[in-house]
Amino acid sequence: MLEGAVFARLDKADHDVQHQMRVSQPNFFLPFDRTGIDPFSDRFPVTLRLEGTVRGTGGLRIIDDSCATSVPGLYAAGDAATRELICGGFTGGGSHNAAWAMSSGSWAGQGAADYAKQLGTTARRKLSSAGTVALRNRSLRAFAPAAVARAVQDEVFPYELNYFRDGARLDGALARLDAAWLGFSDADAATGADVLRARESAAMLATARWMYRSALARQETRGMHRRDDFPEQDAQQRHYVTTGGLDNVWTSVRPHAEAVYAEAAE
Repeated sequence: MLEGAVFARLDKADHDVQHQMRVSQPNFFLPFDRTGIDPFSDRFPVTLRLEGTVRGTGGLRIIDDSCATSVPGLYAAGDAATRELICGGFTGGGSHNAAWAMSSGSWAGQGAADYAKQLGTTARRKLSSAGTVALRNRSLRAFAPAAVARAVQDEVFPYELNYFRDGARLDGALARLDAAWLGFSDADAATGADVLRARESAAMLATARWMYRSALARQETRGMHRRDDFPEQDAQQRHYVTTGGLDNVWTSVRPHAEAVYAEAAE
């Protein structure tokens, strides 16, 4: 794919296998049927797509069975919540992810309702904005959502940066992303028409910096994380990596659940 277009054709499947494939994976064939391509006889292009946390890795840390986060009153579900507890460091696939979306949505909804019920109808809460980027006037420079999005895409789309990971390349990408954060986080508030795109692009930039800081912290190859400079899996790194922060991004290591249970048993 780095050298040019790649094509595929499912011409090894006989009639019975073709039927079983269509029955078991009907969604796979929808785009082919809509575009008039017979994947069993016609060549079709294949490529890689950046899916972020959609495939089951990463997301907000949940701390209990109600899908609560470390922020009181904030509950995460679906793609927003980590799924390491059900599929480890790899993708959950369609069935796991669909089951997680439905289950976590139910648990998070119930958890949020219980939390609100505990507060009562007379409770007074002081609310404040969790975000500031593109929301407050800070300088004479306008916030440009499209420019922010392009700056992030330039660092996360290239295969040699995000797929074939290497410490030196990650350091270079992070230096550029950190510089972008310093520049964009100090801009004026976005206009009303751009505020949604502005917050989306700011989230993209923050996530990219968390992602690469975490990638540097895991000096091994595990699950969907691959390091060219650390190609083997390291049994000593069987732990979680947590990250956060905005102006200053931090990472920390949390022990795997089995390690916690084993220590408690001793």
